[in-house]
Amino acid sequence: MSQSKIDGFVIQAFDETTEEFSKRVADREAQIMATPDWLGGNRNLESATDARLDSDIVGRIFFHGRTVTEGTQGNGLGGVERYRDEAITTEAHIHGRGVSTDLFSIGRGLQWVEDLPRLVKQLVVNPENRIPSEPGFCMDRAHVRDPLSADQNEQITMFARLPDHPDIRIPLVLMAGLKPERHGILARTKAADRRLTIAERMRITKLRAAPRKIGSLAGEELVERVIEENHARVHSFRWEVNGAEDNVLLPHLVLTMSTGNNNRQPVPSSLSDDAALHVWDKIVSSIRLRTVEPRSETADTGARQ
Repeated sequence: MSQSKIDGFVIQAFDETTEEFSKRVADREAQIMATPDWLGGNRNLESATDARLDSDIVGRIFFHGRTVTEGTQGNGLGGVERYRDEAITTEAHIHGRGVSTDLFSIGRGLQWVEDLPRLVKQLVVNPENRIPSEPGFCMDRAHVRDPLSADQNEQITMFARLPDHPDIRIPLVLMAGLKPERHGILARTKAADRRLTIAERMRITKLRAAPRKIGSLAGEELVERVIEENHARVHSFRWEVNGAEDNVLLPHLVLTMSTGNNNRQPVPSSLSDDAALHVWDKIVSSIRLRTVEPRSETADTGARQ
């Protein structure tokens, strides 16, 4: 799991000892303080506060790096008016149970500075990636408790590989609160196919191309077998949900799987058509919306997310 982001904050979790965390955060604070502010003065660090989420979860929140843009612009009435835009960098460093979690946003509007302390309060350190007992949004070794709204644009990318089949790659991309695309994958592919040459079309066989509903998520599925220029037979799988701009539980979701991947050029798929379809169906059919109800404390004890 990578590229986690909520409400404009990039979130990264990694292993770190308490001693390493303390030194890193102290060095970071010193670095921020030594950086001149936008006027060339010594007020670059505007706020540094401690954060304590639990008895063994501590952290530090910094507001710094204010930028100010001033000038004039047309007011639409034939005249001009002055403007002044200010923004600030907000970051938090949280540590506990052997894991550090950093949250970072550059150039944040001053009216949104309280978003970071509020988000930090919702953060739960999760070193073993256990399935949370409360609803929220999971990331690698951490999760954020609800409430979370669609306009916070939570997003994450997950990658999976199969050790016995190194040519297979499986990425999943999830982004909430996006404006739905005008056309789905089937319409976009149909338009793209019209631009292919006859020879290119002959190398592509559509195994599936239709709407497909998984659980309560209505999406579109496209599965193709392709004969590459080096004659390698490969597969391309895609299931896509267009999502809704105002519903955090209806995100834009794209699951893909491809066979025949190699670092230099395509290689023949390690799976036949039937076997590849079987693997794909086992994976895509398991997708479910996250729960909006608290889990039982005894349910799935020790299960991993």
